[in-house]
Amino acid sequence: MKKVQITLFLLIFFSLSNCNGQNKDEKLEISKNIINNEKIIDVEKILKKQIMAGASGLYDEITDGETYNYESKDLEVTIPILKNQLQSLGFKFLDNNLFDQKIKIIFGRIIDSQSNSKYLYLSPAEKCQREILFNRNRYTSSANIPSYYIIKNDNFITDLYAIPELINYQKEYPEIAKIEDTIDTHIIKDGIKIQLYKWKAEEDLINRRRFNQQLLVARNKYLFNDDKSQFVWLTNNDEYFMRSLVTTFGYTEDKKLLNWVIENTDLDLYSLKNKGKFNYEEFGSLFWTKKCNGVLKLHPNTFKLFQELYKPNDNSTMRFLLDNIKEYLNYLFNDKIYNGILTKEERLKIGANLVYFAEQYKYNTDYNSNERMMGRLRYFLDDDSVGILMKNNYYNLPKFKQWWDKALYDQDYVIECEYDGVCGRDNPGPDPRDPKYKYSFLERK
Repeated sequence: MKKVQITLFLLIFFSLSNCNGQNKDEKLEISKNIINNEKIIDVEKILKKQIMAGASGLYDEITDGETYNYESKDLEVTIPILKNQLQSLGFKFLDNNLFDQKIKIIFGRIIDSQSNSKYLYLSPAEKCQREILFNRNRYTSSANIPSYYIIKNDNFITDLYAIPELINYQKEYPEIAKIEDTIDTHIIKDGIKIQLYKWKAEEDLINRRRFNQQLLVARNKYLFNDDKSQFVWLTNNDEYFMRSLVTTFGYTEDKKLLNWVIENTDLDLYSLKNKGKFNYEEFGSLFWTKKCNGVLKLHPNTFKLFQELYKPNDNSTMRFLLDNIKEYLNYLFNDKIYNGILTKEERLKIGANLVYFAEQYKYNTDYNSNERMMGRLRYFLDDDSVGILMKNNYYNLPKFKQWWDKALYDQDYVIECEYDGVCGRDNPGPDPRDPKYKYSFLERK
């Protein structure tokens, strides 16, 4: 009897164990299904809202604009779609550490792993903004404020898209697509007459989806997989973003990209296009940017590349490089312009590096440069600025002090002949044989 009882006990025990194991597996499977169903429901819910609101609207027959307020959920539901497109076209997702390093190098932003935020917001218009705005990039609109989203943990960058811009919603969600047939295209919202444009009536929507997919893949492969084959397509189709990498975010480590930005910066001061409208900020952005923590970042790679590109007797617009630097110095040392943006010390550091770069051509007979850059800098600086210059050991620029000391005559020439404008037949300007031009700044002090 005891043996029979023990045997029955063991049979019952193992049976219960097996049942519990099956229940556990079933529960896991049910949990997965619930998660997947929730995602499907979310996509359907958001898609329905987007379709009901239309692709866009004409307000009072005057202003074309968004008829739907995009939120975080609109971005979230597209992430699985975007990930699938990236994977299917060969994008290799980086691990978190390597991705975080790339983001820091390219955009100067640090991903906080402790933060609960799922995204990092980027906008060249406000590169240091931390608040996440949900804006679709409408590339056909001049009023568009570009917005990009770094997806943390999934490790890619994207625009914010409406679902119909990514998938054939009529095929994949036919029941929801039928809603469009019931939409009233003339509505009143907040007292304003709006004519809605339906998604299915959007011109070239199929090609737009293809473009969005190629843009997504090309950007991510170029930035994070170092796929240089994407470069030509991006510079032809994503010019604003590519240019902003250098001029807004200060990414100059990619020499080919930097060269492309320089080549596409109009350096001809004297063209009809630029006459009186030289883009000082665009030119300055090639040489420096300000980090979001307030630290000035010089671009040594730009100076190195310009040294390669600037050739004697060059007939391209590159021949105006020193003229541009001279013009920019006038702008840089105008207290009214950079007040509050750059400190006195920062302007001095930028100016000293620009002048040092330009002054080398005075001593190179192949160039026959007569821009008197160091003398020009001396003209702009007061005693306090000179003290800052000396305190910083001339920013450790090897020949700076030597060229500075030799530029006293050039300083007087710039003052008399350029800014005072008194040089002429009767006054040829300061005499370089004057003994005072032999003494250094320190000796004259």
